Amino acid sequence: MAHLTLSLMGPFQAELAGQPVTGFKSNKVRALLAYLAVDAARPHRREVLAGLLWPDWPDRDALSNLRYSLSNLRRVIGDRQADPPFLQISRDTLQFNPAADYWLDVSAFSELVAGDVSVEQLAAAVELYRGDFLEGFTVGDSPAFEEWTLLTREELRRQLLLVLVRLAEAHEASGCHGEAECWV
Repeated sequence: MAHLTLSLMGPFQAELAGQPVTGFKSNKVRALLAYLAVDAARPHRREVLAGLLWPDWPDRDALSNLRYSLSNLRRVIGDRQADPPFLQISRDTLQFNPAADYWLDVSAFSELVAGDVSVEQLAAAVELYRGDFLEGFTVGDSPAFEEWTLLTREELRRQLLLVLVRLAEAHEASGCHGEAECWV
């Protein structure tokens, strides 16, 4: 079974079984993967996804582009060979399969910072934050996708700032005043 690794904090990176995923036909295919993976908790209507990525296209053409992009995405991530598949696909909806064998840095980061966590977990969260969400990535003709990216980026930055404050408070409370002293 192939493990899919998605790193979206910082530049977009995808690996399948430890190898970089190549063959994406466009940034729209990458955008589709990122959107589905980050918002995996629910199915997404095809019409909504088509409108998100091809807002200025007629509905029929936007849905056709979505089908083409989905076909490319399934091929490059090995979805048909994965057990269970990475994507749950119905006639009307698409959803990233939460039961699939994958790792997403955004999810790992959010899990590390949720609730009452240790200093080690907070430090691990900071390590995961390689840069801003989808840094340098754009789908210029899709304002709704760009807005979603910006909102997600700002939320992750906010969480990072809270983590840094919690780390600073923990180090101050334990008497660690220098970085080298605190990480030993």
